[in-house]
Amino acid sequence: MSDEIFVNESGDQVTPEELGLKRFEVKMRQAENGVVEKAIFIGGEKLDWSIDLSSFAEAIKMGPTYYRAIQRDIEKHFIESVSDFLGRKVSMDEIKNAIKDGWI
Repeated sequence: MSDEIFVNESGDQVTPEELGLKRFEVKMRQAENGVVEKAIFIGGEKLDWSIDLSSFAEAIKMGPTYYRAIQRDIEKHFIESVSDFLGRKVSMDEIKNAIKDGWI
């Protein structure tokens, strides 16, 4: 259990867990193949999500319009993956806040 305190809608002090929040961490780790990678952990479990970097590099070469479209597509799929993992719909703003405060 966390020693961090949040305030619910009623103004009561509660822990993040009592609000149904899970720890959200972005960490560097060594993958099974020995490559160091950035990984996301939610509630201590690694989120199985990644970007195909070679495809992403190709998108960059195709110009800014295509690059922005790929970025939007990646963001959409990332939000869907985090939502599926949590079992509830989340927004990109919630994810950005989770990166800052460590809870989602």
